Amino acid sequence: MKSKEEILNSYYSQGADGMPEIAADGLLKAMEEYRLQAEEAAFNAARQLNGKEHTFAAFADYKTSLEAKIQQQPKEDIIRLVADSIIEQFLPDDPAEQTFEFSFKTEGIGYTVQYKRNNQGQWEYAGTL
Repeated sequence: MKSKEEILNSYYSQGADGMPEIAADGLLKAMEEYRLQAEEAAFNAARQLNGKEHTFAAFADYKTSLEAKIQQQPKEDIIRLVADSIIEQFLPDDPAEQTFEFSFKTEGIGYTVQYKRNNQGQWEYAGTL
């Protein structure tokens, strides 16, 4: 298994000034190679023995199983995860504010979510509008 540095080094080229540089498409290719390598490592870690047979016979089976889990995840959980990850960008300036809402788009669909302040003064996800 290659390290991140080894993967990046394979995409460097010599610039006009003699310094090593990496083009944008080379960086994207390096990132993709690293992602695939990480998926393969996750597969090997997840490939547990069930008696004498592996839980996943091939990497494609493992990937299909992951995709099925993602599709089974309730839409509300995905919306909350996205909202919780970007909430800092929308926090109100007024410390007396008890609720606020903001809108965002994910998977091509727009959502508006609401947050309420709890007794400790922290913002909690209240749901979609």
